[in-house]
Amino acid sequence: MVKAVDDWRKKRKIKRDQISFARKWPFAFIAGALLGVFALVDKGNLTTDGGLSSPCRVEVTADVLPTRSDPDPTASRTYGNLKRGDLRGATTNVRNGYRQLTDNTWALDQYLRPLPPVEKCKPS
Repeated sequence: MVKAVDDWRKKRKIKRDQISFARKWPFAFIAGALLGVFALVDKGNLTTDGGLSSPCRVEVTADVLPTRSDPDPTASRTYGNLKRGDLRGATTNVRNGYRQLTDNTWALDQYLRPLPPVEKCKPS
C-alpha cells in the first residue's frame, strides 16, 4: 500500500519549468501589489472627475466638510466628507447656506472657495 502511494506521488510531480508563468507565486504577488498600489493612488477618484469640467469649481477650505443629500441639515443624510484642498464642481444653487455640488450633494458654502473665474459661481 505504501509503495502505491509513493508511485502516485512520483507520477504527480511536475517540473517547475512546466508550470506556466501565470500559475507561479511571483506572478500572483506582483499582480496583487499592482492592484494594491492602484487602489491607494486612485482613492475612488478615477471613476469621476469630481465635476471639475463644470464652469463653477470650488476648493474646500475646512479640514473636514461633510456633504449632505439636501440643504436641510436636520432632515438630510450625510453622504461623505471632503478634505481641505479637495476640488469639486459646483452649481450656482445656494439654499440655507449650502451650495449644491455637481454630484447632487450639498456642502456648506462658507467653507467652499470659488476658483477663477469667480463670476461663474455667483449664487442665483
